[in-house]
Amino acid sequence: MPDAKWRVALLIFNGAWASTVYGSLELFHSANLRQAKNRQFHCDLISADRTAVQLYGGQSIHGDVVIGEAPYDLIMLAHYWGDFEQLTKQYPGIPPWLAKQHANGARIAGINSGIFWAAEAGLLNGGRATTYWRHLREFEQRYPNVQWQANQASVEHAGIYSSNGQNASLDLSMHLLEKFCGPSIAASLARDISFDSRRTYDVNLINIAGFRQHRDVGIHRAQDWLDEHFKQSVELQLLAKQIGMSRRTFIRRFQEATGELPSRYLQRLRVEAAKHRLGNTDDSIKTIGMGVGYRDISSFSKVFKSITDVTPREFRSRLRPAGIRNISKAD
Repeated sequence: MPDAKWRVALLIFNGAWASTVYGSLELFHSANLRQAKNRQFHCDLISADRTAVQLYGGQSIHGDVVIGEAPYDLIMLAHYWGDFEQLTKQYPGIPPWLAKQHANGARIAGINSGIFWAAEAGLLNGGRATTYWRHLREFEQRYPNVQWQANQASVEHAGIYSSNGQNASLDLSMHLLEKFCGPSIAASLARDISFDSRRTYDVNLINIAGFRQHRDVGIHRAQDWLDEHFKQSVELQLLAKQIGMSRRTFIRRFQEATGELPSRYLQRLRVEAAKHRLGNTDDSIKTIGMGVGYRDISSFSKVFKSITDVTPREFRSRLRPAGIRNISKAD
């Protein structure tokens, strides 16, 4: 057994993008360097057999190990570019191996089109996922029992993670680092590589994915709308009417499906977006609060603490030591 806390397998196969293999590998290695006395990750490049794998860029490499009985805590599925049907015929052993690993507790992360392996293994039936836009229609036709989320950067379902672009794949890797190692190491790495400072989408959605584990299509539609418009003023009466429900029915069904009132779900969306900005920008707390939908800093701080148990200022201080901060005096 490797002298590390977590075992990670990075699956390689013909057509895999090297950047989505080595990018994740180097992040895990960087996490190890931060805790040299307590190594977090043992990483294997894993392949279906002992033959060389030709990556998308033309390089040929061999896996460190071949898929088998050894258990893993996390399996990363590389983005690919190629003939999907051909790959399934070339590597018939990968889907059943993934299914067994997942049944034994492994988390699985499909980077962009890499998620097709999880879908092929039947692990996403009745669940949700996203993927690279170029493959979305193909996957919708091949896996109609999966709710493909075209507009979400990252999605989690039952321990299976997916992303829909190169930037989103880095976000996904960082999110997994936080899951396994905690926010301190993840934040330290994010600072060192100037990570996530100019995102144009909201990466907070992955952190509330648990509220999507239901099959109420009407409430999913409402969540889709809230996910996109949470920065705006929201009238529940109008939202309920938009999806064809009375206000009372909407609130009842929303709470039954998610376990939260729609107003609280909206607060969580806003707080997750604020957490992201607190950790990755020097914007003032007032600016951040107004930017996620609050009219004054008092209301923002009260809601933030009710969800996180700390104030926005305390949250930022934990993630960003004073020596590296350049926060506006407006704080």
